[in-house]
Amino acid sequence: MEFPGFLGNQEVKAALSAAYEGGRFPHALLLWGEAGCGKRTFARLLAQALVCRDQAHAPCGVCPSCVRAKAGTHPDIRVVEGSGATRSLTVEAVAQVTADAYRMPEEADVSVYILLLGSRTLEPAQNKLLKLIEEPPEHGVFFLVSPSAEQLLPTIRSRVQAFHLEPPSQEEAAAAVQAQRPDLSLERARELAALCGGNIGRMLEELEGGTSAQAFSIAQAMALAVTDPREEGLLLAAAPLQKDRELFREVLSRLGLIFRDACVLRAGGKAVLGGAPQAADRLSALPRKQLMALPPLAEEYRQKLERNANMALLTTDLCVRLREAAGR
Repeated sequence: MEFPGFLGNQEVKAALSAAYEGGRFPHALLLWGEAGCGKRTFARLLAQALVCRDQAHAPCGVCPSCVRAKAGTHPDIRVVEGSGATRSLTVEAVAQVTADAYRMPEEADVSVYILLLGSRTLEPAQNKLLKLIEEPPEHGVFFLVSPSAEQLLPTIRSRVQAFHLEPPSQEEAAAAVQAQRPDLSLERARELAALCGGNIGRMLEELEGGTSAQAFSIAQAMALAVTDPREEGLLLAAAPLQKDRELFREVLSRLGLIFRDACVLRAGGKAVLGGAPQAADRLSALPRKQLMALPPLAEEYRQKLERNANMALLTTDLCVRLREAAGR
């Protein structure tokens, strides 16, 4: 099994290739990782390989099945996504998948369903999905795509093979983005790769000024407000996080970089990767013990976010903990 254009994650590739070549490809996979790391791209490549007519070089990319798969028109590959702000699957969507899954494939040997779970697929929908995975149709293969394994029921996690996808190396990411954007200098591409931790999706979004730009603005405002004597500034800056889990996750990543920059400045260094030198400089004036307490909070709350904590409570608690760490 080959993975053209998908960088990194060598262990995941090797494991799935071995399963494919040995005729042991699982009927249900969970692909999880941070937004922008390529989960959908990887799922589509796997689906293309499963319907490819050249099984010795799947996906070959040139057979009629591969051409249709890349175009999104193959009759045996279905991508199912939820609606609303969280893009999470509903009971109705899972019911439609179940009704369709027991039909015979039209062209390939399998019917592949790429299920984009969004940021919070509720328990009733997950229970319905569990029944489908527990008693799968003979020709059905299901790819569950999620930002976090923790958001899924333990019963589902125990019945799928889970693979955590990570961004490639920063150098690989910089080269890949520059190849897509020839107008971008290699130096700028490397700066973006460092800022986004090699996450190609986030790098491209940064260039387009999308969610990453909003996350940066919020993270910068929060970092500046951490040292403000008044508490309402931090709460006001963090308010948008209460209703957007993906934005919350991105802001935590940005805050972690800003806190890291502040520690570097405090130690006499100059490298600033978070893109908010004013905020990092202000934080670097904190006493060393208080400053060093800030970076672990970003990771701590990222883990809490993955456990589907209440968003409003988590936002408020984060603000309280940040001010406490800063001695406010």
